[in-house]
Amino acid sequence: MSRARSTQLLLTCGLIVSMLFVGVILVEGALRAGYEPLHRFGSELALGERGWVQIANFVVSGLLVLGFALGLRRVLRDGLGSTAAPALAAVFGICLITGGVFVTDPKPGYPEGSAGTAEPTVHGLIHDANPIPFYLSLIALICVLARRFATEPGGRPWMWFCVATAIAVPVTFAIAAGLYDAESQTGTYHGLWQRINLAISLGWFGVVAMRFLPRYATGAHAGPEAISARG
Repeated sequence: MSRARSTQLLLTCGLIVSMLFVGVILVEGALRAGYEPLHRFGSELALGERGWVQIANFVVSGLLVLGFALGLRRVLRDGLGSTAAPALAAVFGICLITGGVFVTDPKPGYPEGSAGTAEPTVHGLIHDANPIPFYLSLIALICVLARRFATEPGGRPWMWFCVATAIAVPVTFAIAAGLYDAESQTGTYHGLWQRINLAISLGWFGVVAMRFLPRYATGAHAGPEAISARG
């Protein structure tokens, strides 16, 4: 396989993950008995007999983001963010994998009959701490690419898209977190807002992949200089 073709496939990983992760959560949430999608976090789907589906979703999605990070490194080549952006994307991908390896603790009512967790487990604590690097790496990545897009011809709309996303991600996360009470381990509509947040967060990868794929496809036959984004 040529380097051009492999790079296109790596960038396509960003398109796939933008649909896969949230898509699995929506489908699994609708099919699970006793699971209320609007009022439960997506990570709770990793519990119960079919928990392996969501665990696999975390891990596969993380691997896809790692692939996208490698593709990003190839197309950015040099200039602003050429090192930082792929590294931050890789951190985000690792955080997704971590979310699958370290499963959340049961909450009251799910799996069915659960009374919740009186004392958090080690894997539960790691899972609960994981959103910190997860969102910090994502927001930093978005800001790095926003700055780069601002320097490119025709890049201003992409810059503003990144700015809007960088604002929407923490705002929707804060709403979801605010609707959940950690002490009682319950809440209302935090599941809905988390899904909105994840759709924005993972959807960003798909949109950015579409930004680079046509450029790379065009430049792939014109030599490596043609695909070097201006920094």
